[in-house]
Amino acid sequence: MPRLKSLRCFIILLALSVAICCFLGYILWNDDPIAGLNHGPRFHMKSRYRLGEEFDNLNVSDHGDIYKEEVLFDLAQIKTKKDQEIHDAGYHQHAFNVLVSDKLSFTRPLPDVRNKVCKDKHYPDHLPNVSVVICFFNEAFSALIRTVHSVYHRSPKHLIHEVILVDDFSDDDELEWRLKKYLSLNLPGVKVIRSHERQGLIRARMFGAHKATGEVLVFLDSHCEVNVDWLEPMLARISENRKNVVVPIIDIINADTFIYEASPLVKGGFNWGMHYRWDPISASTHASTHAEPIQSPTMAGGLFAMNREYFHELGEYDPGMDIWGGENLEISFRIWQCGGRLEIIPCSRVGHIFRKRRPYNSPGGDSFMKNSLRVVHTWMDEYKKYFFNVRPEAEKTTYGNISDRLALRKKLGCKSFKWYLDNVYPEQNIPDTNGEGRKGNMMAQLIRKDIVIKRKGLLKHMGSGLCVDSEGDIHEKRTLLRLAVCNLSSGSRKQTWYETQDKEFRLANVLCLDIQSEEKHGFARLMKCGSFGSQEWVWNTKDGVSQLFNPASGMCLTTNTVEPGSYLSLSVCSNSRLLNFDILEVP
Repeated sequence: MPRLKSLRCFIILLALSVAICCFLGYILWNDDPIAGLNHGPRFHMKSRYRLGEEFDNLNVSDHGDIYKEEVLFDLAQIKTKKDQEIHDAGYHQHAFNVLVSDKLSFTRPLPDVRNKVCKDKHYPDHLPNVSVVICFFNEAFSALIRTVHSVYHRSPKHLIHEVILVDDFSDDDELEWRLKKYLSLNLPGVKVIRSHERQGLIRARMFGAHKATGEVLVFLDSHCEVNVDWLEPMLARISENRKNVVVPIIDIINADTFIYEASPLVKGGFNWGMHYRWDPISASTHASTHAEPIQSPTMAGGLFAMNREYFHELGEYDPGMDIWGGENLEISFRIWQCGGRLEIIPCSRVGHIFRKRRPYNSPGGDSFMKNSLRVVHTWMDEYKKYFFNVRPEAEKTTYGNISDRLALRKKLGCKSFKWYLDNVYPEQNIPDTNGEGRKGNMMAQLIRKDIVIKRKGLLKHMGSGLCVDSEGDIHEKRTLLRLAVCNLSSGSRKQTWYETQDKEFRLANVLCLDIQSEEKHGFARLMKCGSFGSQEWVWNTKDGVSQLFNPASGMCLTTNTVEPGSYLSLSVCSNSRLLNFDILEVP
């Protein structure tokens, strides 16, 4: 009898051991073992590929429809309370839609938006290899991993010497744990180095560059997706002259929907407040630059490639700068004034999530002002007075010792800032004696496409038979929107809506239907049109009910009651008649 009991105990213990081993195996191999981390369905949540495999099919622009608008709009919909929590926390922590990012594949196909000339180009077989340096601080896990995967999947294997992730002292323990586990299972070749204190982007990049051993340094932001054949065009240009510093065309990944959109062909500039700006390229230049390198006075700074030895010879970044800001103009001026050349490579394209704000602060205060002062005092000679005309408060700001940077300028035999303006950036506006600048090129980001009207009419609430009307004057920003008896007369501007090709709804073609994004269920209102996520409205049909869906919020336009005077707000999309709107077209 005791033997039988012992045998039973042994069998039970053996069964428990097997169960525990199976569970631990699941934990180790499942991509997201922590409850609550895998939110909703993901397309190929775990990478189907290992390092070193071929990924040619992922470069086909028509491979699948995951990147198409209707799919991404559906992923953006908030359907549960948990979705709402992820959505809100994502915008707060990262300033983009983590709800969508977490549902997307790490290896999603992208549209090939290159010019046809680029698709027909061929590059030398022997190109320099690269160290890809990606710095991050508390980045969203899915966005960071998608950046890394895109590099491996859309680059010739023999050209990727290494990928280095620089963790700038992130304090997100969950991110650190997930990243370590995922890379060990899927991308063991990726190197992760961590700073011992918060360095900021500038010093973190230098930290990564000092660890790199590839022939060329490629710096990428931590929320990018490189596109097909992105690397070879840049390396080919660097191989022609080691002093060529090259930048891809930076395409737009919408922060609200993750739609990938081609950017126009523009170049980098700056204003006298030391802010970077996009400048349009002249029509005559544009016609001949579909595939040829374009001289650029400055670069945005987030994405560029440069010979590694030349990066060190030229002085890397200014180590006296803090965190972020101004470093892109400083290195741009230094490249040009000290014998290098900065170019945009039209055949190289990289998508970048353009956030509307920085989701974290700079330790120690305003690093942009201090950094800008170091730039103007080191590189701009007598032209620095124009900066102080714009920012007189900067006169009282300390900027540290720049003697080493001035010594570097002398050692490299750099040219004057006047030479730079005359030869590299002659179109830059020079303020006149009254402190006013001559009229010149507008910033490209302010040049909007022509407004294309799709429909004009009354925005009718089908459940009540009432129409959307402005509470106040149509020219008054923040005027709330409400239901009112429909006025079918053609002169009723308070009810005449223009639906545009850019998915805006313009009341009397003046102000746009906007939502108070700072509030979870904010009221609908009128605001100045500006291509904001809070002004993008997509027609969505649910069980035969037509609705207006706002991808940025993940919710639909609604009203609480069907009475005149009821204000419009947002609600989780459903088949409720309270969400049913349509356009009643009028001439």
